[in-house]
Amino acid sequence: YSVNGTAAYGMDVKYDLPWAPHHLGAWPICDLPSKKQEQMPVEESGNMLIMLAALAQKQGPNSTAWLKSYWPVLSTWADFLTQSLPDPGKQLCTDDFEGPNPHNVNLAAKGIVALGAYAELLQLDGQVPAAQKFRSLAEGFAKKWVEMAKSGWKERGDHFRRQYNLPWTWSQKYNLIWQKVLGLSLFPESVFEQETAEYERHRNEFGIPLDDRHQYTKADWSIWSAAFGTKAHFQAAVRDLWHFASSTSDRVPFTDWFDTKTGKQQGFRARPVMGGLFIGLVVPDGSFSVENMTTVV
Repeated sequence: YSVNGTAAYGMDVKYDLPWAPHHLGAWPICDLPSKKQEQMPVEESGNMLIMLAALAQKQGPNSTAWLKSYWPVLSTWADFLTQSLPDPGKQLCTDDFEGPNPHNVNLAAKGIVALGAYAELLQLDGQVPAAQKFRSLAEGFAKKWVEMAKSGWKERGDHFRRQYNLPWTWSQKYNLIWQKVLGLSLFPESVFEQETAEYERHRNEFGIPLDDRHQYTKADWSIWSAAFGTKAHFQAAVRDLWHFASSTSDRVPFTDWFDTKTGKQQGFRARPVMGGLFIGLVVPDGSFSVENMTTVV
């Protein structure tokens, strides 16, 4: 969906929910009633605010002028995120094949980064007091996140849980990459370092599992997680993906969902989400640019 189309749809009187829609219906009509949609409240509200901030940062002077008529709906989404954090409760995230995931730490991270993104939008628009308010909220939620999500493993309490209420769990926190892309300073660098070190402990022949529940992974999310780590970690993740694609026995259009031990396709094929493999191109420090990655495989 497009930023403009979704924002406009969110303002339509037929859409009566305080969060961004997950899908709009069949193009070009886009008339799916809100009650019939698959709901991903924090996921999609976060996506919209993050995308808008990324776009505005690249547009230069007057980058937010076109948002004039959309501020009311953006404010509604930001207020919804504020009310949902630091614990988003039981709801679907983008990994909807897992079903509703309560107390989702990675989803909470998206909401927190999204509030920081909204503060960035407000700042770019000259709404300084409001920007300071939401930046302060995001910073406070990030501190609570670190406290609430710390691992319960005494012998290895150096990473963060999959769910707030499950101490001995782990998961890829791929949503944290947007702090790097947007240049925010909400979560401390130690979070990224600890998470990257934990992922390395779980590496299989074809990559790192999505979390502790299964051996399968998502290609796009694995690359996102790798892009906030070290260059060596990122290169290893790309090699894993290359190894999977070149050796899997399932000769189908590139799948983003596969088993990291067997190399077998789990589901999905040739989906637009594979554009996420290029996340390194928008990480500001340039460590993962094409020029720096020509010898990865």
